[in-house]
Amino acid sequence: MSADSYPYDLSIVVPVYNEESRLEDGLRRMMDFGWTFDGKLQIVVSDDGSRDRTAAMAREILADYPHHLVLDAPVNRGKGHAVKVGMLAARGAYRLFTDIDLSVPIETANRFYKLGRDGAPVVIGTRKVRQANVEIRQPFYRELMGGVFRWTSRFLCAPSVTDFTCGFKLFNAQATRAIFRQSVIERWSFDAEIMFIAHRMDYQIIQVPVVWRNSEDSRVRVGVDAINSFVELMQIRAHDLMGQYSYSTTKGDPPDDPIESL
Repeated sequence: MSADSYPYDLSIVVPVYNEESRLEDGLRRMMDFGWTFDGKLQIVVSDDGSRDRTAAMAREILADYPHHLVLDAPVNRGKGHAVKVGMLAARGAYRLFTDIDLSVPIETANRFYKLGRDGAPVVIGTRKVRQANVEIRQPFYRELMGGVFRWTSRFLCAPSVTDFTCGFKLFNAQATRAIFRQSVIERWSFDAEIMFIAHRMDYQIIQVPVVWRNSEDSRVRVGVDAINSFVELMQIRAHDLMGQYSYSTTKGDPPDDPIESL
């Protein structure tokens, strides 16, 4: 399918979990961006089984705009699962996922979208090159943990990727289906898995330096999450060795999954 065949030019997918305090501000900023975006924009809120009113609030905020979607998982399965469900449910020719805190300014989507329109199948933000502008840094312990994870992920998954966990990544619709239909990691290392699959499928991965501001509301548990991340990296390589990923890109352009089947 050509880009012109999709009902929206760009879908912004937002995974959320217990985000009552930040939801409205983030969605309003995305909606304001939509008024200036040069194309048709869709917002997809993918709720990961929140225990508060996050999903209900999202529906209230977006009630006057039925082309936006709110997906509500019955149980918490992890950010990776929420991203996967949202990306496959989106109907944009290009699909970008980002966090509700908008650590990367949403206006950055204009540049990513243009790169996608120019032919890049995968465009990711990076904070780890000289041209990036990290205005508010993470605490030292998180920077240290992130550095270990980044170098381990480069060694095991995708050597050319400089930043796996920057939550600002765009895929065209075909790459979305080819990559996310195969992803199985639902929590800590889902970014590494989708980069691994993209790398093995020989997709061009464009890395864009971004402005980034650390959010004070962090739910990272240093010891536990570091161990879980490493275990999931091992699972990615195990899935690869067992032939559970397909790296063929010659199967045509299958249609999007029905939303009801996700």
